[in-house]
Amino acid sequence: MQMNRGYHTVNKVIACVLSFIIIIMAIAVPAHAEEKQVETTPSRIPLSKLEETIDAYVASYEKYTAAVSVVAIKDGETIVNKAYGYADIENQRKADTSTVFEWASISKLLVYTSVMQLVEQGKLDLETDIQEYLPEGFFKKLKYDDPITLLNLMHHNAGWEDQTAAEVFYYSENETLELGETLRKNEPKQIYKPNSIVGYSNYGVGLAGYIVEKISGQPFYEYVNQHIFEPLHMNDTSIHPTGQDHPDLVQRRNEIEGYTKDLKLIPENRVYVTFYPTGAAIGTAEDLGKFLAALMPVDDSNVLFKNRDTLNEMLSTSLYYDGTSTPRFAHGFVEMEYWVPTLMHEGNLKGFSSKLVFDPASKFGMVVMTNQSFEEIYYYGLIKEIFGDNVNSNRITSDGEGYFQSARRPAARFTDLFRQLDITKFSKAELSSLYNVVEHNGVVEKVSFTPYMDYLPVSNLKVNLIVISFIPVILAILFSVTALLVYFIRMLFYKLNKRGNPRIDFNKYHLAINVAGAVLPLNLLIIHTRLPNYPAHSSIRINLMFNLLYVVLAVVYLGLLMYKLRKSSYSKKQKVIYIMSGISAFILAAFVVGWNLYV
Repeated sequence: MQMNRGYHTVNKVIACVLSFIIIIMAIAVPAHAEEKQVETTPSRIPLSKLEETIDAYVASYEKYTAAVSVVAIKDGETIVNKAYGYADIENQRKADTSTVFEWASISKLLVYTSVMQLVEQGKLDLETDIQEYLPEGFFKKLKYDDPITLLNLMHHNAGWEDQTAAEVFYYSENETLELGETLRKNEPKQIYKPNSIVGYSNYGVGLAGYIVEKISGQPFYEYVNQHIFEPLHMNDTSIHPTGQDHPDLVQRRNEIEGYTKDLKLIPENRVYVTFYPTGAAIGTAEDLGKFLAALMPVDDSNVLFKNRDTLNEMLSTSLYYDGTSTPRFAHGFVEMEYWVPTLMHEGNLKGFSSKLVFDPASKFGMVVMTNQSFEEIYYYGLIKEIFGDNVNSNRITSDGEGYFQSARRPAARFTDLFRQLDITKFSKAELSSLYNVVEHNGVVEKVSFTPYMDYLPVSNLKVNLIVISFIPVILAILFSVTALLVYFIRMLFYKLNKRGNPRIDFNKYHLAINVAGAVLPLNLLIIHTRLPNYPAHSSIRINLMFNLLYVVLAVVYLGLLMYKLRKSSYSKKQKVIYIMSGISAFILAAFVVGWNLYV
């Protein structure tokens, strides 16, 4: 009896334990199933709260915002399409989902897509030398015999120098040229061997657009209209060089103004892009969202290509960071690691910033468009909020810090001087946080500060030489200013003492060269301050012509100086002053010529 009672007691305990386990499982399994059903952004924000999250984010930065338009796509469907702020602050014109923004460099994605469409048709090959697709003798400034391929154009590593804003932008529709003509006219020098250095190149992508023209037999904008915009029903977008194939769209574009990051109105913020396939698209964020959705089709069917494999190829890695397995480009699309791997492209134009980011695996993506130049709150901040942060880490074996310069630089143009002033110094800790660092035997050979371009090391010797080279220039300018002051004080002294005018035999030439020498740095300062505002080349031509005129004046002065000193008798003091002015003129003229400050 005792045993039976103990036996029943054990059974009761076992039954209670089993019941408890079953209850726990019954509670846990539905909870787990429910958790799985909640769809989120890459940063783990539930999609049901995405719009609310964006609203709150915009509200917290309202006082720093002009206008921003946001579109979010999930599984081919638009789940957010909202606009905030003012398209025109001065006239209190609010932005809405029909507001037309500048795509800027996101336009390049239309070039890459067009190229891949023609690759699918067998009309283009990504690894063929592009000279086979271009008129004979198209290039005049190639330095290397290595072939340049369409992949080089997609990867920005064909080796071309950068071009000035004055060459890339213009302000009058009357200046519009046929694409091939403007590419020939503005051919840059090739300064790097193909495949060696990534240096963002508008020229290269414009060239790819021209190849699409040549192969398809259509102007690039017509090709895109027929093969991308029309199939996707993108009725509120144009990539015509001036938008004139869509006049109502141009009118809507002219109703929005462009601003700086601190909300200052940017005058003349409607610019035209010389190599227009690289940045001329204008349209609504909603339309750009349609293009984004087409990059993430929910089934095997897709609109952009006949074969899904072509889309997969376009969105697959085609360039890795040197010496790594870290993806860099997918046929022109930038590969960026947030909390998930994404594909993206950015755009910046005078008064506008835009960004397109998507995760092909989860079929989630976003478009952000603003009317603020080099804007960061949404362009970077909102994207980070939705996709999570991106963290880079490199193991650096080299010692200490170093100076680096962007590979995207003009090598034979007046802006090279101003780029040299942008040489950046990185500490070892800063180097370790960059996208990629290439080292050899403990020496850093190049770094990637952004996916779009490499930075190359600059020796301490070169940095010191650049600094030292400015010393005689500064002294020459100071001498010119001082000589002018002395001259006018002397004139005033003669007038006050009624002694007539001083001897003017050579003084007029001396005065002219010193006036020009004093104005020269002011002229350079004007050029430098105007460069960030995308000046048209015609608008700064007079500044460049003045620099050239100074060189001519310096040569004439030096010639006259040698002649006069032999033929005329001057006091020792006068000779010293005239000769010193000649030396100053020579230094400044050499500075102008050496830095190409006249072209």
